[in-house]
Amino acid sequence: MPRVWAFFASLNISSLTARRLHLASMKAMKYARLLPFELERELARKPVAYVPWGALEWHGEHMALGQDALKVEKICDMTAAKTGGVVLPLLFIGYHTMQLHGMPYTLEFSRDLVKATFLELAKQLELASFKVIVVLCGHYGRSHLAAIAEAAEEYSKTGRAKVLALPEYALVEDMGYHGDHAAKWETSIFSSLYPELVNMERLPRDLNVPLKGVGGEDPRIHASTELGVRIVSAIVERLAQRVEALLVQE
Repeated sequence: MPRVWAFFASLNISSLTARRLHLASMKAMKYARLLPFELERELARKPVAYVPWGALEWHGEHMALGQDALKVEKICDMTAAKTGGVVLPLLFIGYHTMQLHGMPYTLEFSRDLVKATFLELAKQLELASFKVIVVLCGHYGRSHLAAIAEAAEEYSKTGRAKVLALPEYALVEDMGYHGDHAAKWETSIFSSLYPELVNMERLPRDLNVPLKGVGGEDPRIHASTELGVRIVSAIVERLAQRVEALLVQE
């Protein structure tokens, strides 16, 4: 028995689509791996910086603790492969996390650190000649997102780069995804991106047993790789459109 339930593996069409998305993401340019001339060339072509931002926190007993940032890193990779631009290293700086609900192995940072990190990073990316900065948030704590939004607004008052800062679900709310926590949507997305980091067998098979640290529709009933592939594809397509529109404004 594989680490994900058999019904995930049985979705052959979704598996092939997920594989294509994964291969496309491998074409993304990673800031930390670039030589100076490579970065200079990409800045001249498409001066876009993608910043995947998440938290290290409990995501049920069935998913990796770094799910938030790993998820949006892969989405940034896929989008950058379409639009051009560079993907920054992961940020695991979460505020308003599951630590507040008593969940273990969760790292909680301050609101001030979140805002300061955003502002300093945006200023440095501007200094490095990026014209568009995309901060994609995979962590949805309301106060965390509010801190990100405040920092983006503050930077935009004097900053020269255009900033797009949002959680990935904001791009596809019309498809029913409004953000959850290790439930139907995140489990579906993560299983399509990192099946090796999802182990549904860790969840109680008795559906009457409540899940620990899961918020939203029960992933044991509602999650599927097929749904994950569909929603990720839509997110990537729509994010790419938003980025291209910002580049045209330059």
